[in-house]
Amino acid sequence: MAQEHILNLSRVFGAEQTENLRRSQQLEDRVVELYATTRPSLLGYAYHVVGSTGDAEDLVQSAFLKLFDQLKRNARIENLRSWLYRVVHNLAIDHVRRKGSRESTQAEWLALRSLTDTVHSAEHDLIQKQRIAGSLKALNERERHCLMLRAEGLSYVEIGDVLGLSQKSVSVYLSRGLKKFGGAR
Repeated sequence: MAQEHILNLSRVFGAEQTENLRRSQQLEDRVVELYATTRPSLLGYAYHVVGSTGDAEDLVQSAFLKLFDQLKRNARIENLRSWLYRVVHNLAIDHVRRKGSRESTQAEWLALRSLTDTVHSAEHDLIQKQRIAGSLKALNERERHCLMLRAEGLSYVEIGDVLGLSQKSVSVYLSRGLKKFGGAR
């Protein structure tokens, strides 16, 4: 009888381990799929905050490792997209603080996003970039980040989640930022 009990326990532990491996593989597949779909936009956002493709790639990968770790611990994440942007944002801000400001990179990013598909002269493009750079100097950090995240397609709620702000605050920062940005042109 004691041997039967030992065998049953080993079957139970074996089944548990098999189930844990299956869950882990499903989780890994889910994170890989999410990585494939959200990586480009996260990478673009991170690049324009830190100004380096290599650093941006490292930050995005770190964010996904954190996500995998959190999901493995059964953490409850209601909006994976805004959670990932928040982690990338925080990692990027920490990186910038360690290495210095990247305002010119942010200006270039907004300039590229605002240029239409119509062909302009190099002079026109340069003037446009200079206007955008001047406009960005009028913005404070929160206004700038709100505008960048909105340009990436995040909703007010998601921007609030990323930056730790209420939806109302996001609305105010976006409104102020747009006024300053539009007025400085």
